[in-house]
Amino acid sequence: MTHNWKRWLAPGAAITAAAVLAACSSSSTSSSSSAPATSSSPAASTSASASASGAASSTTDAGLAKAQQMVSQLESTTSSYPVPTASISGVSGLKGKTVYYIPLVQFIPGFVVTAATMKVALAKVGLNLQVCNGQGQPSAIASCVQQATGAGAAGIITDAIPYGMAQNALDAAKAKGIPIIITDQYPPAGNKNTDAVTYVPGVVDQPSQIAWWMIANSQGKANAILAQESDSPSSIAYVQNSLSIYKDNCPGCTVTVKSITATTNSQLASDTSANLLSNPNATYYYTEFEDSLDPTVQGLQQSNKTDIALSVAGGSVDGLGRLKSGAVVKAVVAVDQAYAGWALTDEILRMATKAAPVAEPFPSRLFTAQNIGSIKVTTAAQASGEWFGDSSYQTDFAKLWGV
Repeated sequence: MTHNWKRWLAPGAAITAAAVLAACSSSSTSSSSSAPATSSSPAASTSASASASGAASSTTDAGLAKAQQMVSQLESTTSSYPVPTASISGVSGLKGKTVYYIPLVQFIPGFVVTAATMKVALAKVGLNLQVCNGQGQPSAIASCVQQATGAGAAGIITDAIPYGMAQNALDAAKAKGIPIIITDQYPPAGNKNTDAVTYVPGVVDQPSQIAWWMIANSQGKANAILAQESDSPSSIAYVQNSLSIYKDNCPGCTVTVKSITATTNSQLASDTSANLLSNPNATYYYTEFEDSLDPTVQGLQQSNKTDIALSVAGGSVDGLGRLKSGAVVKAVVAVDQAYAGWALTDEILRMATKAAPVAEPFPSRLFTAQNIGSIKVTTAAQASGEWFGDSSYQTDFAKLWGV
């Protein structure tokens, strides 16, 4: 099921309406950058053009080889989980307390899995979990934070919510000594994680994983539209940070970034149609999160562009099911939300016991036609984490907590 909501944009956040990385042909690039300014002889020009053309071809070959190698790695299961090594003392003193988990929208599939595994992990050490639905609204999020503060929570974990969306309420919780984790958001410049407030950015390279796949799948000739959700500074940064991959590794690729807003299905479908109308030669289309997948498919159908290769991040049963059916979806990045629940539990325990936060990266996996047949596309399989590897990390975390 796809859930849609209107995301929040921090004041002053830059929105890129349409950034284009159109790679020039090797001949035009070489003639402008390689031909000697003082020479006009045909032989010199021909030699310079051939040399530059050869250099461009070499770049293409190297970039394609690198992309193929990266895709192979990204499609693999997790062989070694990034469980921290430092143990935590004093966890038993938190027994009976409650941690509040506040996702942007409670019923997004990934958040459901994170909440479920966090509940299991907290129960291992005698703590409780209270989930409060942010409803995608600042007022609802602030109310959740205030509820946690009033209850004397052991910690507050927000998910996909910029700090500024409920700053006053979060500041008040911080003043009460309640540790706060901001999950799935980039930290502000100069931020230093502390026992009071810590950022756990999550999997920030999902558009970059798609970039490697597009280069490899297209043999270095992708004409791509990247639909960048402009409702959050982090979602903008995710896409913008992927652009250098195309620039450095795919001179034959043309990449156009189009801003979209997660408002209503009809608007997103219209945005998709408009993006395709303005870029009729596009062969690849990336939509940033799975909540925009259904209306994006509608837009492709309305534009009679169902032959385009569609990709998406933040995948769950919806996106992977479409991929497995062989329909328009050709690549999906999914995050190991089951692991995330345990990692966030570990982090809040460290903060609540004043043990100091540590890096808590989440595993992810790129799914394509090459590996989708190896998994069961069910909610139970997603919840278990078996899409990504085994559950050995659970025992490893428990040892760190002294249980």
